[in-house]
Amino acid sequence: MIRINLLPVRVAKKREMGRQILVLFAAVVLAAIVGNYMWYSRLADEVSANAAGITAVKTKITELEKVIGEVSTINDRKAEVEKKLAVLDNLRRGRSGPVRMLDALSLAMPKKLWLENFSEEKGGVKIVGSAVSHDEVAEFMRSLGGMVWTPKGMGRLVEQRRDAKTSRVELLTPDASIEEFPVASIKPFFSNIDLKDATQQTTKGGSGDLNPLTTVKFNLMLTANYAI
Repeated sequence: MIRINLLPVRVAKKREMGRQILVLFAAVVLAAIVGNYMWYSRLADEVSANAAGITAVKTKITELEKVIGEVSTINDRKAEVEKKLAVLDNLRRGRSGPVRMLDALSLAMPKKLWLENFSEEKGGVKIVGSAVSHDEVAEFMRSLGGMVWTPKGMGRLVEQRRDAKTSRVELLTPDASIEEFPVASIKPFFSNIDLKDATQQTTKGGSGDLNPLTTVKFNLMLTANYAI
Protein backbone atom coordinates (compact mmCIF):
# COMPACT_ATOMS: atom_id res chain seq x y z
CA MET A 1 0.00 0.00 0.00
CA ILE A 2 1.34 3.35 -1.06
CA ARG A 3 1.18 6.18 1.51
CA ILE A 4 1.09 9.82 0.40
CA ASN A 5 2.21 12.54 2.78
CA LEU A 6 -0.37 15.35 2.46
CA LEU A 7 1.14 17.57 5.17
CA PRO A 8 3.14 19.79 2.78
CA VAL A 9 0.01 20.34 0.71
CA ARG A 10 -1.96 21.39 3.75
CA VAL A 11 0.80 23.72 4.82
CA ALA A 12 0.88 25.25 1.36
CA LYS A 13 -2.90 25.74 1.42
CA LYS A 14 -2.70 27.37 4.82
CA ARG A 15 -0.01 29.71 3.58
CA GLU A 16 -2.07 30.55 0.51
CA MET A 17 -5.12 31.15 2.64
CA GLY A 18 -3.08 33.35 4.98
CA ARG A 19 -1.84 35.41 2.03
CA GLN A 20 -5.41 35.77 0.77
CA ILE A 21 -6.57 36.91 4.22
CA LEU A 22 -3.74 39.42 4.39
CA VAL A 23 -4.58 40.70 0.92
CA LEU A 24 -8.25 40.96 1.86
CA PHE A 25 -7.40 42.75 5.10
CA ALA A 26 -5.10 45.13 3.25
CA ALA A 27 -7.87 45.79 0.71
CA VAL A 28 -10.35 46.49 3.52
CA VAL A 29 -7.90 48.83 5.24
CA LEU A 30 -7.14 50.59 1.96
CA ALA A 31 -10.86 50.93 1.20
CA ALA A 32 -11.43 52.33 4.69
CA ILE A 33 -8.59 54.83 4.21
CA VAL A 34 -9.93 55.89 0.81
CA GLY A 35 -13.49 56.13 2.17
CA ASN A 36 -12.38 58.20 5.15
CA TYR A 37 -10.38 60.46 2.87
CA MET A 38 -13.36 60.99 0.57
CA TRP A 39 -15.67 61.61 3.55
CA TYR A 40 -13.22 64.07 5.06
CA SER A 41 -12.78 65.79 1.71
CA ARG A 42 -16.55 66.12 1.26
CA LEU A 43 -16.89 67.35 4.84
CA ALA A 44 -14.13 69.90 4.25
CA ASP A 45 -15.92 71.09 1.10
CA GLU A 46 -19.17 71.46 3.05
CA VAL A 47 -17.40 73.39 5.81
CA SER A 48 -15.78 75.64 3.22
CA ALA A 49 -19.13 76.18 1.46
CA ASN A 50 -20.85 76.96 4.78
CA ALA A 51 -18.08 79.38 5.69
CA ALA A 52 -18.47 81.10 2.33
CA GLY A 53 -22.25 81.26 2.86
CA ILE A 54 -21.80 82.76 6.33
CA THR A 55 -19.42 85.36 4.92
CA ALA A 56 -21.92 86.25 2.18
CA VAL A 57 -24.74 86.57 4.74
CA LYS A 58 -22.60 88.80 6.95
CA THR A 59 -21.81 90.96 3.92
CA LYS A 60 -25.52 91.27 3.10
CA ILE A 61 -26.31 92.10 6.73
CA THR A 62 -23.68 94.85 6.65
CA GLU A 63 -25.18 96.24 3.43
CA LEU A 64 -28.70 96.10 4.88
CA GLU A 65 -27.56 97.85 8.06
CA LYS A 66 -26.10 100.58 5.90
CA VAL A 67 -29.37 100.90 3.96
CA ILE A 68 -31.36 100.91 7.22
CA GLY A 69 -29.12 103.66 8.54
CA GLU A 70 -29.71 105.72 5.40
CA VAL A 71 -33.49 105.18 5.67
CA SER A 72 -33.40 106.20 9.34
CA THR A 73 -31.51 109.37 8.39
CA ILE A 74 -34.07 110.13 5.68
CA ASN A 75 -36.93 109.59 8.15
CA ASP A 76 -35.28 111.93 10.66
CA ARG A 77 -34.87 114.60 7.99
CA LYS A 78 -38.48 114.07 6.89
CA ALA A 79 -39.67 114.54 10.47
CA GLU A 80 -37.66 117.76 10.76
CA VAL A 81 -39.13 119.09 7.50
CA GLU A 82 -42.66 118.19 8.63
CA LYS A 83 -42.11 120.05 11.91
CA LYS A 84 -40.89 123.12 10.06
CA LEU A 85 -43.86 122.98 7.68
CA ALA A 86 -46.23 122.66 10.66
CA VAL A 87 -44.69 125.75 12.26
CA LEU A 88 -45.03 127.71 9.01
CA ASP A 89 -48.64 126.54 8.64
CA ASN A 90 -49.45 127.64 12.20
CA LEU A 91 -47.89 131.05 11.53
CA ARG A 92 -49.94 131.39 8.35
CA ARG A 93 -53.12 130.45 10.17
CA GLY A 94 -52.27 132.80 13.01
CA ARG A 95 -52.03 135.73 10.60
CA SER A 96 -55.23 135.00 8.69
CA GLY A 97 -57.20 133.59 11.63
CA PRO A 98 -58.30 136.86 13.31
CA VAL A 99 -59.60 138.17 9.99
CA ARG A 100 -61.69 135.03 9.54
CA MET A 101 -62.95 135.31 13.11
CA LEU A 102 -64.13 138.90 12.61
CA ASP A 103 -65.83 137.90 9.36
CA ALA A 104 -67.60 135.05 11.14
CA LEU A 105 -68.71 137.38 13.95
CA SER A 106 -70.12 139.96 11.56
CA LEU A 107 -71.98 137.31 9.56
CA ALA A 108 -73.46 135.77 12.73
CA MET A 109 -74.79 139.06 14.13
CA PRO A 110 -78.54 139.68 13.82
CA LYS A 111 -79.62 143.08 12.50
CA LYS A 112 -80.98 144.23 15.86
CA LEU A 113 -77.85 143.43 17.85
CA TRP A 114 -74.63 145.39 18.14
CA LEU A 115 -71.30 144.93 19.87
CA GLU A 116 -69.99 147.40 22.42
CA ASN A 117 -66.77 145.72 23.49
CA PHE A 118 -64.67 142.89 22.12
CA SER A 119 -61.47 141.34 23.48
CA GLU A 120 -59.51 138.23 22.54
CA GLU A 121 -56.56 136.52 24.20
CA LYS A 122 -55.13 133.12 23.22
CA GLY A 123 -58.36 132.07 21.57
CA GLY A 124 -60.59 133.17 24.44
CA VAL A 125 -63.10 135.82 23.35
CA LYS A 126 -65.17 138.13 25.53
CA ILE A 127 -68.04 140.02 23.92
CA VAL A 128 -70.15 142.76 25.48
CA GLY A 129 -73.09 144.04 23.49
CA SER A 130 -76.73 145.02 23.38
CA ALA A 131 -79.80 143.80 21.54
CA VAL A 132 -83.42 144.81 21.30
CA SER A 133 -84.56 141.55 22.92
CA HIS A 134 -83.46 138.27 24.44
CA ASP A 135 -84.51 136.56 21.22
CA GLU A 136 -81.82 138.47 19.32
CA VAL A 137 -79.19 137.33 21.84
CA ALA A 138 -80.33 133.71 21.51
CA GLU A 139 -80.26 134.01 17.71
CA PHE A 140 -76.73 135.42 17.90
CA MET A 141 -75.57 132.46 19.99
CA ARG A 142 -77.17 129.97 17.59
CA SER A 143 -75.55 131.70 14.62
CA LEU A 144 -72.15 131.63 16.31
CA GLY A 145 -72.51 127.89 16.90
CA GLY A 146 -73.42 127.39 13.25
CA MET A 147 -70.41 129.19 11.77
CA VAL A 148 -68.06 126.57 10.32
CA TRP A 149 -65.05 126.22 8.07
CA THR A 150 -65.21 123.75 5.19
CA PRO A 151 -62.72 122.62 2.52
CA LYS A 152 -64.37 125.24 0.29
CA GLY A 153 -64.21 128.09 2.79
CA MET A 154 -66.45 129.67 5.40
CA GLY A 155 -70.04 128.54 5.72
CA ARG A 156 -73.14 128.40 7.85
CA LEU A 157 -74.36 125.02 9.10
CA VAL A 158 -77.82 124.42 7.64
CA GLU A 159 -78.60 120.83 8.61
CA GLN A 160 -76.82 118.34 10.82
CA ARG A 161 -78.64 115.03 11.05
CA ARG A 162 -78.05 112.68 13.96
CA ASP A 163 -75.71 109.75 13.16
CA ALA A 164 -75.30 111.08 9.60
CA LYS A 165 -71.91 111.00 7.89
CA THR A 166 -72.47 114.32 6.10
CA SER A 167 -73.89 117.75 6.95
CA ARG A 168 -75.37 120.47 4.76
CA VAL A 169 -73.58 123.81 4.77
CA GLU A 170 -74.49 127.11 3.13
CA LEU A 171 -71.27 128.48 1.71
CA LEU A 172 -70.79 132.19 2.31
CA THR A 173 -70.09 132.93 -1.32
CA PRO A 174 -71.87 135.29 -3.74
CA ASP A 175 -74.12 132.47 -5.00
CA ALA A 176 -74.78 131.17 -1.42
CA SER A 177 -74.76 127.57 -2.61
CA ILE A 178 -75.65 124.74 -0.23
CA GLU A 179 -73.46 121.65 -0.31
CA GLU A 180 -72.94 118.50 1.73
CA PHE A 181 -69.59 117.81 3.37
CA PRO A 182 -68.28 114.90 5.46
CA VAL A 183 -68.77 115.63 9.14
CA ALA A 184 -65.05 115.13 9.80
CA SER A 185 -64.13 117.88 7.30
CA ILE A 186 -66.30 120.56 8.98
CA LYS A 187 -64.61 122.59 11.72
CA PRO A 188 -66.54 124.97 14.01
CA PHE A 189 -65.31 128.55 14.26
CA PHE A 190 -66.64 129.05 17.77
CA SER A 191 -67.08 126.67 20.69
CA ASN A 192 -67.78 126.81 24.44
CA ILE A 193 -70.32 129.59 23.84
CA ASP A 194 -71.43 130.73 27.29
CA LEU A 195 -73.82 133.56 28.12
CA LYS A 196 -72.51 135.04 31.36
CA ASP A 197 -75.11 137.75 31.79
CA ALA A 198 -78.13 139.23 30.02
CA THR A 199 -79.84 142.20 31.67
CA GLN A 200 -82.81 144.09 30.34
CA GLN A 201 -82.40 147.86 30.50
CA THR A 202 -84.83 150.70 29.87
CA THR A 203 -83.66 154.02 28.56
CA LYS A 204 -85.89 157.06 28.50
CA GLY A 205 -86.34 158.68 25.14
CA GLY A 206 -85.84 162.32 24.29
CA SER A 207 -88.24 165.17 25.08
CA GLY A 208 -90.37 164.37 22.07
CA ASP A 209 -90.33 160.58 22.56
CA LEU A 210 -92.82 159.29 25.11
CA ASN A 211 -91.94 155.59 24.62
CA PRO A 212 -88.89 154.37 26.58
CA LEU A 213 -86.26 152.28 24.75
CA THR A 214 -85.82 148.74 26.10
CA THR A 215 -82.62 146.83 25.34
CA VAL A 216 -80.83 143.74 26.61
CA LYS A 217 -77.21 144.15 27.62
CA PHE A 218 -75.32 140.84 27.44
CA ASN A 219 -71.92 139.46 28.32
CA LEU A 220 -70.77 136.50 26.25
CA MET A 221 -67.71 134.24 26.53
CA LEU A 222 -66.55 131.79 23.85
CA THR A 223 -63.55 130.10 22.29
CA ALA A 224 -62.44 131.12 18.80
CA ASN A 225 -60.99 128.28 16.74
CA TYR A 226 -59.75 130.54 13.99
CA ALA A 227 -56.40 128.76 13.49
CA ILE A 228 -57.93 126.04 11.28
